[in-house]
Amino acid sequence: MSVFGAILLGGLTSTMYALATTLQALEARRTPTTSALRASLLESLVRRRLWLLGTLCGLLAWPIQAIALSLASVAIVQPSLGLGLIVLLVLGVRMLHERVGAREIAGAVSITAAIAALGWAAPPETGAFTRSGQVVVVVLLAAAAVGPYLLRALHRAGGLATSISAGLGWAAVGLSTALIVDAIAERHLIGLLLWGAATAAAAWSGLLSEMTALQTWPATRATPVVFGLEMALPAALAPILTKTSPSHTGAFGVALAVAVGGAVLLGSSRAVARAAQPLTEP
Repeated sequence: MSVFGAILLGGLTSTMYALATTLQALEARRTPTTSALRASLLESLVRRRLWLLGTLCGLLAWPIQAIALSLASVAIVQPSLGLGLIVLLVLGVRMLHERVGAREIAGAVSITAAIAALGWAAPPETGAFTRSGQVVVVVLLAAAAVGPYLLRALHRAGGLATSISAGLGWAAVGLSTALIVDAIAERHLIGLLLWGAATAAAAWSGLLSEMTALQTWPATRATPVVFGLEMALPAALAPILTKTSPSHTGAFGVALAVAVGGAVLLGSSRAVARAAQPLTEP
């Protein structure tokens, strides 16, 4: 039951993250691209009520994700975030009267079937991170934190680069959230503070990269990249970084690939893109 509950909470988390992105993207699209990958972009957006509402949704989603990670492993919870794409599909159909085609059906079925398979094949719990595993998470968090500023220095503020930066940032946040859950369970205050600070820095940079991506790229192209990395990277790395491994390695790998494929299909769908950014062209 804990795995099933974690999947449901992962779906709720993803739905709230999707709503957050929807509201934030509407305002990001109205912001001059001269602020791309700059703190001034977020400084401008933070003055807008709609963007703040979206940010509140995202902030509320994070503790729900943490609860999900306390019930099941990263390898189960992170792919379950793909359920948010199915919610966006339903919104696109019911509210915007978008048509459902073979792409949407295949994407929804792929994500649902893959998550069910992962619930069976993936480790039920994340397990303790090895020392080298913690080092890898630190490196990922550091890379996520400096990512947008490095891209700005290299003059690479395009949609693909910033979407990858955002996806890596949210993937790192998923892994560090699991470590925060461990620190809380072990009542390790210093570890909690350190992981919390690193997570906040990576989340700030992930948000900056994502808002820039949505400024410069259609949702049909940015969403699959961000969601795909956020779902797959933590799930793929978790068995390597921890002391647990999938009970059925082959099935785990196939299910994870199917989940990402479903996310790409749904994320590139017009129906989902219109639900994510209803006032913009996908």
